Amino acid sequence: MKNLKHTAIAAGVIAAFSGGMADASHFRGAAMIPSVDSDGKLTVTTTSFWRPTSVSSVASNVGGASLVSRASSVVDTSDVRFTKVTNIDTFQLSGGGTFSITGNSCCRVDGIANWPGSNSSTSWTMNSTIVWNGTSANTPILFNFSAVQPEVVRGSDYSGNLGAVAGPGLTLSYDQILNGIPTQPPGFTIDPVTGQLFISSANTATYPDNADGNIGADYAFSGHISASDGSSVEFDWLFDAVNTGSGNLAPVVSDMVINALVGDTINFQFTATDDGNPNPPGGLTWSFVGFLGGGINAPTFNSATQQFVWNSAGSAVGTYVAQVQASDGSLTDIGLLTINLGMDNGPGGQIPIPGTLSLVGLGLMGLGVAGRRKRVK
Repeated sequence: MKNLKHTAIAAGVIAAFSGGMADASHFRGAAMIPSVDSDGKLTVTTTSFWRPTSVSSVASNVGGASLVSRASSVVDTSDVRFTKVTNIDTFQLSGGGTFSITGNSCCRVDGIANWPGSNSSTSWTMNSTIVWNGTSANTPILFNFSAVQPEVVRGSDYSGNLGAVAGPGLTLSYDQILNGIPTQPPGFTIDPVTGQLFISSANTATYPDNADGNIGADYAFSGHISASDGSSVEFDWLFDAVNTGSGNLAPVVSDMVINALVGDTINFQFTATDDGNPNPPGGLTWSFVGFLGGGINAPTFNSATQQFVWNSAGSAVGTYVAQVQASDGSLTDIGLLTINLGMDNGPGGQIPIPGTLSLVGLGLMGLGVAGRRKRVK
């Protein structure tokens, strides 16, 4: 009953932290997200995950570019299963082309099930690619890997979404190419068009605990997000298999998808379910994570009421994703509100939607529910 151990780990306890190469057997996964401005300044934002008692960071390197700066690591210990580290590195490109981004070191956390003998303390390499035409800014793939919930409930279907957004004029596709991982977790699939993640209940029932006692590090998974211009992002992380009724489970924030028109004000209340354990006084603690896709006007989020408001006036047609986190004081989940923003073309065009959308439940026009983890009752 490994999930009981969640509450035995003190959040924020970090035995070691280094800004360079990783110490042995503690890397849990990462993704490096590139973007470039019109002057050729390349920014690489790396999210990486580590064993809570031994934390490091991923330094990105870019062939054919000169390093400008490496910002200090931002360390997030809000979830006891792992420590998340964010790094931002900047480079200067001298001209257009296709640029490869890499980060590597040793070693993965040991005891992961999809290695022979669970001997997963091996070196790793992360890769991304960005295409620049030499004149125009390009943010091909907007992606926050933190939005993927690692908790898999044994005997229940697991479903989630990578939650990536394509840059202007681009489309995305997804694959399950292995990143030095011997095999994918049993039954794990990624929809190549939507980025939807799925594992059937028959498969989750077979998932063992980490053989070396590393909480939340049961099965590794990996793949790529590819943009239609040739840019790509590799992702690599871990699933945490747990049992219902055996200690604390992570909260589940509902993912929603809505269709709206440019000029609409999106007024949406995030909701979540939880087992009430442990929970700080007053219930779950909420926080705003980010808003993928930009937009002209900044959104607002009320952490007390979970109300998200965004005025889309002046924003471009496209997809936008709001990300909000709920914490029970020990474990976390990030919910996604995906907004497909279109233009009203009049008769024969898109069906007009009221100028202000108040979306607080199911069954309203333009509102859909994306899959989340399903628990056995």
